[in-house]
Amino acid sequence: MMDLEQVIKETKILYAQPEKTNEEKSVIERFGKLFKPFNLDGLTKEDFRSFLLIKNNKHWDGIHRQVNMITDDIDKLKNAIRILLDESKPLRDRLDILFPKGKSNYIKGLGRAVTTPILLVVYPEKYGVYNSRTEEALKKIRLYPKFNRGASFSEKYIRINEILLDISKKYDISLFKLDSVWWKITEGHEPSLEDSELEGVATGFALEKYLQRFLVDNWEKTPFGKLYDILSKDGDLVGDQYNTKEVGIIDILARDKKTNEWIVIELKKGRSSDAVIGQILRYMGWIEKNILREGESVKGIIVVNEIDKKLEHALVPLKKTMQLTCYVYGVEFFLNEYKFHS
Repeated sequence: MMDLEQVIKETKILYAQPEKTNEEKSVIERFGKLFKPFNLDGLTKEDFRSFLLIKNNKHWDGIHRQVNMITDDIDKLKNAIRILLDESKPLRDRLDILFPKGKSNYIKGLGRAVTTPILLVVYPEKYGVYNSRTEEALKKIRLYPKFNRGASFSEKYIRINEILLDISKKYDISLFKLDSVWWKITEGHEPSLEDSELEGVATGFALEKYLQRFLVDNWEKTPFGKLYDILSKDGDLVGDQYNTKEVGIIDILARDKKTNEWIVIELKKGRSSDAVIGQILRYMGWIEKNILREGESVKGIIVVNEIDKKLEHALVPLKKTMQLTCYVYGVEFFLNEYKFHS
Protein backbone atom coordinates (compact mmCIF):
# COMPACT_ATOMS: atom_id res chain seq x y z
CA MET A 1 0.00 0.00 0.00
CA MET A 2 1.30 3.46 -0.90
CA ASP A 3 2.49 5.63 2.01
CA LEU A 4 -0.13 8.40 2.16
CA GLU A 5 1.83 10.43 4.70
CA GLN A 6 4.93 10.49 2.50
CA VAL A 7 3.00 11.56 -0.62
CA ILE A 8 1.29 14.33 1.36
CA LYS A 9 4.67 15.49 2.68
CA GLU A 10 6.05 15.68 -0.88
CA THR A 11 2.96 17.55 -2.07
CA LYS A 12 3.20 20.11 0.73
CA ILE A 13 6.86 20.74 -0.13
CA LEU A 14 5.88 21.26 -3.77
CA TYR A 15 3.12 23.71 -2.86
CA ALA A 16 5.49 25.67 -0.67
CA GLN A 17 6.96 27.00 -3.91
CA PRO A 18 5.56 30.47 -4.73
CA GLU A 19 4.24 29.51 -8.18
CA LYS A 20 2.27 26.56 -6.77
CA THR A 21 0.92 28.63 -3.88
CA ASN A 22 -0.22 31.26 -6.35
CA GLU A 23 -1.76 28.54 -8.54
CA GLU A 24 -4.06 27.37 -5.75
CA LYS A 25 -4.96 30.93 -4.79
CA SER A 26 -5.69 32.04 -8.35
CA VAL A 27 -7.91 29.04 -9.21
CA ILE A 28 -10.02 29.42 -6.08
CA GLU A 29 -10.26 33.21 -6.39
CA ARG A 30 -11.07 33.21 -10.11
CA PHE A 31 -13.63 30.42 -10.20
CA GLY A 32 -14.91 30.84 -6.66
CA LYS A 33 -15.98 34.34 -7.68
CA LEU A 34 -17.35 33.12 -11.01
CA PHE A 35 -19.69 30.61 -9.36
CA LYS A 36 -20.77 32.64 -6.35
CA PRO A 37 -24.60 32.52 -6.33
CA PHE A 38 -24.91 36.31 -6.64
CA ASN A 39 -22.77 36.23 -9.82
CA LEU A 40 -24.57 33.39 -11.58
CA ASP A 41 -26.92 35.62 -13.58
CA GLY A 42 -23.91 36.79 -15.58
CA LEU A 43 -22.44 33.30 -16.13
CA THR A 44 -21.88 32.57 -19.84
CA LYS A 45 -21.16 29.38 -21.73
CA GLU A 46 -17.64 30.66 -22.36
CA ASP A 47 -17.11 31.24 -18.62
CA PHE A 48 -18.20 27.72 -17.83
CA ARG A 49 -16.09 26.23 -20.62
CA SER A 50 -13.02 28.02 -19.25
CA PHE A 51 -13.48 26.34 -15.87
CA LEU A 52 -13.63 22.88 -17.45
CA LEU A 53 -10.18 23.17 -19.05
CA ILE A 54 -7.32 21.78 -16.96
CA LYS A 55 -4.99 24.53 -18.18
CA ASN A 56 -7.26 26.90 -16.19
CA ASN A 57 -8.47 24.79 -13.26
CA LYS A 58 -5.01 23.13 -12.85
CA HIS A 59 -6.35 19.83 -11.50
CA TRP A 60 -9.38 18.33 -13.23
CA ASP A 61 -8.77 16.83 -16.64
CA GLY A 62 -11.29 15.47 -19.09
CA ILE A 63 -14.26 17.28 -17.57
CA HIS A 64 -14.54 19.43 -20.70
CA ARG A 65 -15.67 16.44 -22.78
CA GLN A 66 -19.40 16.93 -22.18
CA VAL A 67 -19.26 20.73 -22.32
CA ASN A 68 -21.73 21.07 -25.21
CA MET A 69 -24.18 18.74 -23.52
CA ILE A 70 -23.93 20.51 -20.15
CA THR A 71 -24.23 24.04 -21.55
CA ASP A 72 -27.02 23.27 -24.02
CA ASP A 73 -29.49 25.09 -21.74
CA ILE A 74 -27.46 27.74 -19.94
CA ASP A 75 -30.38 28.93 -17.80
CA LYS A 76 -31.01 25.40 -16.54
CA LEU A 77 -27.29 25.07 -15.83
CA LYS A 78 -27.32 28.27 -13.79
CA ASN A 79 -30.26 26.95 -11.80
CA ALA A 80 -28.46 23.66 -11.20
CA ILE A 81 -25.44 25.53 -9.81
CA ARG A 82 -27.72 27.65 -7.60
CA ILE A 83 -29.25 24.47 -6.18
CA LEU A 84 -25.81 22.94 -5.65
CA LEU A 85 -24.45 25.95 -3.77
CA ASP A 86 -27.51 26.86 -1.69
CA GLU A 87 -26.10 26.46 1.82
CA SER A 88 -29.48 27.25 3.38
CA LYS A 89 -30.49 23.68 2.51
CA PRO A 90 -28.88 20.40 3.62
CA LEU A 91 -26.32 19.07 1.15
CA ARG A 92 -28.17 15.77 0.87
CA ASP A 93 -31.35 17.54 -0.30
CA ARG A 94 -29.44 19.55 -2.90
CA LEU A 95 -27.63 16.54 -4.32
CA ASP A 96 -30.81 14.49 -4.41
CA ILE A 97 -32.33 17.11 -6.71
CA LEU A 98 -29.34 17.08 -9.07
CA PHE A 99 -28.73 13.31 -8.77
CA PRO A 100 -32.17 11.77 -8.10
CA LYS A 101 -31.87 8.11 -7.17
CA GLY A 102 -33.05 5.81 -9.95
CA LYS A 103 -33.75 8.71 -12.33
CA SER A 104 -31.87 10.80 -14.87
CA ASN A 105 -29.69 13.61 -13.59
CA TYR A 106 -31.01 17.17 -13.50
CA ILE A 107 -28.66 17.92 -16.40
CA LYS A 108 -27.19 15.15 -18.52
CA GLY A 109 -23.40 15.17 -18.37
CA LEU A 110 -23.30 17.26 -15.19
CA GLY A 111 -21.91 14.61 -12.86
CA ARG A 112 -19.67 14.35 -9.81
CA ALA A 113 -16.49 15.22 -11.74
CA VAL A 114 -17.87 18.71 -12.49
CA THR A 115 -20.14 19.47 -9.53
CA THR A 116 -17.68 18.65 -6.74
CA PRO A 117 -14.89 20.89 -8.12
CA ILE A 118 -17.47 23.70 -8.22
CA LEU A 119 -18.24 23.02 -4.56
CA LEU A 120 -14.53 23.15 -3.76
CA VAL A 121 -13.71 26.46 -5.46
CA VAL A 122 -16.71 28.19 -3.86
CA TYR A 123 -16.35 26.56 -0.42
CA PRO A 124 -12.66 25.45 -0.34
CA GLU A 125 -12.64 24.65 3.38
CA LYS A 126 -15.82 22.61 3.32
CA TYR A 127 -16.04 20.37 0.26
CA GLY A 128 -13.55 18.10 -1.48
CA VAL A 129 -13.55 16.65 -4.97
CA TYR A 130 -14.99 13.19 -5.62
CA ASN A 131 -14.20 11.79 -9.06
CA SER A 132 -12.81 8.58 -10.53
CA ARG A 133 -9.27 9.54 -9.49
CA THR A 134 -10.35 10.17 -5.88
CA GLU A 135 -12.11 6.83 -5.84
CA GLU A 136 -9.14 4.95 -7.28
CA ALA A 137 -6.69 6.58 -4.85
CA LEU A 138 -8.84 5.92 -1.78
CA LYS A 139 -9.13 2.29 -2.82
CA LYS A 140 -5.35 2.03 -3.20
CA ILE A 141 -4.78 3.32 0.32
CA ARG A 142 -7.72 1.27 1.64
CA LEU A 143 -9.80 4.19 2.81
CA TYR A 144 -12.65 3.85 0.32
CA PRO A 145 -15.81 2.92 2.26
CA LYS A 146 -18.23 0.14 1.42
CA PHE A 147 -21.62 1.33 0.24
CA ASN A 148 -24.86 -0.57 0.11
CA ARG A 149 -25.90 -1.64 -3.34
CA GLY A 150 -27.96 1.14 -4.91
CA ALA A 151 -26.69 3.86 -2.55
CA SER A 152 -27.58 7.33 -3.80
CA PHE A 153 -24.90 9.75 -4.94
CA SER A 154 -25.69 12.04 -1.99
CA GLU A 155 -24.99 9.20 0.46
CA LYS A 156 -21.69 8.41 -1.24
CA TYR A 157 -20.47 11.98 -1.55
CA ILE A 158 -21.29 12.93 2.03
CA ARG A 159 -19.34 9.92 3.31
CA ILE A 160 -16.40 10.50 0.94
CA ASN A 161 -16.29 14.17 1.88
CA GLU A 162 -16.07 13.25 5.57
CA ILE A 163 -13.01 11.14 4.77
CA LEU A 164 -11.43 13.95 2.73
CA LEU A 165 -12.03 16.44 5.54
CA ASP A 166 -10.53 14.03 8.08
CA ILE A 167 -7.38 13.60 5.97
CA SER A 168 -7.16 17.35 5.37
CA LYS A 169 -7.35 18.06 9.10
CA LYS A 170 -5.04 15.22 10.19
CA TYR A 171 -2.25 16.14 7.78
CA ASP A 172 -2.89 19.90 7.67
CA ILE A 173 -3.31 20.00 3.90
CA SER A 174 -5.93 21.92 1.92
CA LEU A 175 -8.60 20.06 -0.02
CA PHE A 176 -7.22 21.59 -3.21
CA LYS A 177 -3.70 20.27 -2.52
CA LEU A 178 -5.21 16.92 -1.60
CA ASP A 179 -6.31 16.58 -5.20
CA SER A 180 -2.63 16.57 -6.23
CA VAL A 181 -2.04 13.77 -3.74
CA TRP A 182 -4.59 11.63 -5.55
CA TRP A 183 -2.86 12.40 -8.86
CA LYS A 184 0.47 11.18 -7.48
CA ILE A 185 -1.07 8.03 -6.02
CA THR A 186 -2.94 7.07 -9.20
CA GLU A 187 -0.73 8.49 -11.95
CA GLY A 188 2.64 8.85 -10.24
CA HIS A 189 2.95 12.54 -11.14
CA GLU A 190 1.41 15.97 -10.75
CA PRO A 191 -1.52 16.99 -12.97
CA SER A 192 -0.59 17.48 -16.62
CA LEU A 193 -1.93 20.86 -17.69
CA GLU A 194 -2.62 19.88 -21.29
CA ASP A 195 -6.16 18.91 -22.19
CA SER A 196 -6.30 15.49 -23.77
CA GLU A 197 -8.92 16.46 -26.34
CA LEU A 198 -10.35 19.35 -28.27
CA GLU A 199 -11.59 22.08 -25.97
CA GLY A 200 -15.06 22.05 -27.44
CA VAL A 201 -16.77 21.42 -30.72
CA ALA A 202 -19.92 23.00 -32.04
CA THR A 203 -22.87 20.87 -33.04
CA GLY A 204 -21.63 19.42 -36.31
CA PHE A 205 -18.11 18.61 -37.48
CA ALA A 206 -16.02 19.68 -40.42
CA LEU A 207 -13.17 17.24 -39.90
CA GLU A 208 -13.05 13.54 -39.06
CA LYS A 209 -11.27 14.23 -35.76
CA TYR A 210 -14.46 15.90 -34.49
CA LEU A 211 -16.50 12.73 -34.97
CA GLN A 212 -16.35 11.48 -31.38
CA ARG A 213 -17.41 14.80 -29.87
CA PHE A 214 -20.25 15.06 -32.36
CA LEU A 215 -21.47 11.54 -31.56
CA VAL A 216 -21.41 12.07 -27.79
CA ASP A 217 -22.94 15.56 -27.89
CA ASN A 218 -25.72 14.41 -30.22
CA TRP A 219 -26.07 10.87 -28.87
CA GLU A 220 -29.86 10.86 -28.58
CA LYS A 221 -30.22 11.97 -32.20
CA THR A 222 -28.07 9.15 -33.58
CA PRO A 223 -29.09 5.53 -34.28
CA PHE A 224 -26.87 4.58 -31.33
CA GLY A 225 -28.81 6.78 -28.92
CA LYS A 226 -32.02 4.89 -29.64
CA LEU A 227 -30.40 1.55 -28.79
CA TYR A 228 -27.61 2.21 -26.30
CA ASP A 229 -26.73 4.30 -23.24
CA ILE A 230 -23.18 5.54 -22.77
CA LEU A 231 -21.82 4.04 -19.56
CA SER A 232 -22.26 6.49 -16.69
CA LYS A 233 -21.41 6.64 -13.00
CA ASP A 234 -22.78 9.22 -10.60
CA GLY A 235 -23.76 11.42 -13.53
CA ASP A 236 -20.41 11.27 -15.32
CA LEU A 237 -20.27 9.71 -18.77
CA VAL A 238 -17.37 7.41 -17.91
CA GLY A 239 -17.95 5.51 -21.16
CA ASP A 240 -16.76 8.52 -23.18
CA GLN A 241 -13.02 7.81 -23.65
CA TYR A 242 -13.11 4.87 -21.22
CA ASN A 243 -9.62 4.22 -19.88
CA THR A 244 -8.96 0.51 -19.36
CA LYS A 245 -5.59 1.34 -17.72
CA GLU A 246 -4.18 -1.77 -19.41
CA VAL A 247 -4.95 -2.01 -23.12
CA GLY A 248 -5.78 1.56 -24.08
CA ILE A 249 -8.71 3.98 -24.20
CA ILE A 250 -12.02 2.81 -25.63
CA ASP A 251 -13.64 5.56 -27.72
CA ILE A 252 -17.15 4.86 -26.41
CA LEU A 253 -18.32 2.16 -23.99
CA ALA A 254 -22.08 1.69 -23.78
CA ARG A 255 -24.84 -0.70 -22.70
CA ASP A 256 -27.76 -1.99 -24.74
CA LYS A 257 -30.98 -0.44 -23.35
CA LYS A 258 -32.96 -3.67 -23.69
CA THR A 259 -30.48 -6.52 -23.23
CA ASN A 260 -27.83 -4.71 -21.12
CA GLU A 261 -25.20 -6.12 -23.50
CA TRP A 262 -21.86 -4.29 -23.38
CA ILE A 263 -21.09 -2.25 -26.51
CA VAL A 264 -17.58 -1.21 -27.52
CA ILE A 265 -17.61 1.54 -30.17
CA GLU A 266 -14.36 2.36 -31.94
CA LEU A 267 -13.89 5.13 -34.51
CA LYS A 268 -11.48 4.40 -37.35
CA LYS A 269 -10.19 8.00 -37.48
CA GLY A 270 -7.58 7.50 -40.19
CA ARG A 271 -6.11 4.27 -38.85
CA SER A 272 -5.59 1.22 -41.04
CA SER A 273 -8.34 -1.40 -41.15
CA ASP A 274 -6.01 -3.98 -39.61
CA ALA A 275 -5.19 -1.62 -36.74
CA VAL A 276 -8.79 -0.76 -35.88
CA ILE A 277 -9.92 -4.42 -36.07
CA GLY A 278 -7.08 -5.52 -33.81
CA GLN A 279 -7.75 -2.70 -31.39
CA ILE A 280 -11.49 -3.28 -30.99
CA LEU A 281 -10.99 -7.03 -30.54
CA ARG A 282 -8.43 -6.29 -27.85
CA TYR A 283 -10.90 -4.00 -26.07
CA MET A 284 -13.68 -6.59 -26.33
CA GLY A 285 -11.35 -9.20 -24.87
CA TRP A 286 -10.49 -6.90 -21.98
CA ILE A 287 -14.18 -6.25 -21.26
CA GLU A 288 -14.89 -10.00 -21.33
CA LYS A 289 -12.05 -10.72 -18.92
CA ASN A 290 -12.47 -7.83 -16.50
CA ILE A 291 -16.08 -6.62 -16.53
CA LEU A 292 -18.53 -9.21 -17.82
CA ARG A 293 -20.64 -11.07 -15.29
CA GLU A 294 -22.21 -14.46 -15.83
CA GLY A 295 -24.72 -14.37 -18.67
CA GLU A 296 -23.45 -11.05 -20.08
CA SER A 297 -21.90 -10.52 -23.50
CA VAL A 298 -19.97 -7.86 -25.41
CA LYS A 299 -20.41 -6.55 -28.94
CA GLY A 300 -18.14 -4.32 -31.02
CA ILE A 301 -19.07 -1.54 -33.44
CA ILE A 302 -16.66 0.16 -35.83
CA VAL A 303 -17.55 3.58 -37.25
CA VAL A 304 -15.86 4.45 -40.55
CA ASN A 305 -16.12 6.93 -43.38
CA GLU A 306 -15.89 4.16 -45.96
CA ILE A 307 -15.35 0.40 -46.05
CA ASP A 308 -12.25 -0.69 -47.90
CA LYS A 309 -11.50 -4.22 -49.13
CA LYS A 310 -9.34 -5.11 -46.12
CA LEU A 311 -12.07 -4.14 -43.68
CA GLU A 312 -14.74 -5.88 -45.74
CA HIS A 313 -12.83 -9.18 -45.65
CA ALA A 314 -12.01 -8.85 -41.95
CA LEU A 315 -15.69 -8.40 -41.10
CA VAL A 316 -16.84 -11.57 -42.92
CA PRO A 317 -16.04 -14.17 -40.20
CA LEU A 318 -17.07 -11.80 -37.42
CA LYS A 319 -20.38 -10.93 -39.07
CA LYS A 320 -21.63 -14.51 -38.69
CA THR A 321 -21.63 -14.29 -34.89
CA MET A 322 -22.79 -10.63 -34.88
CA GLN A 323 -20.00 -9.87 -32.40
CA LEU A 324 -18.75 -7.06 -34.59
CA THR A 325 -20.70 -4.72 -36.85
CA CYS A 326 -19.84 -1.62 -38.82
CA TYR A 327 -21.49 1.78 -39.41
CA VAL A 328 -20.55 4.21 -42.16
CA TYR A 329 -20.90 7.94 -41.53
CA GLY A 330 -21.02 10.86 -43.92
CA VAL A 331 -20.22 14.56 -43.61
CA GLU A 332 -22.02 17.28 -45.51
CA PHE A 333 -20.89 20.88 -45.70
CA PHE A 334 -22.67 23.72 -47.47
CA LEU A 335 -21.91 27.33 -48.34
CA ASN A 336 -24.92 29.28 -49.60
CA GLU A 337 -24.65 32.90 -50.64
CA TYR A 338 -27.10 35.15 -48.88
CA LYS A 339 -29.47 36.87 -51.31
CA PHE A 340 -30.52 40.36 -50.26
CA HIS A 341 -34.18 41.13 -50.62
CA SER A 342 -35.07 44.41 -52.28
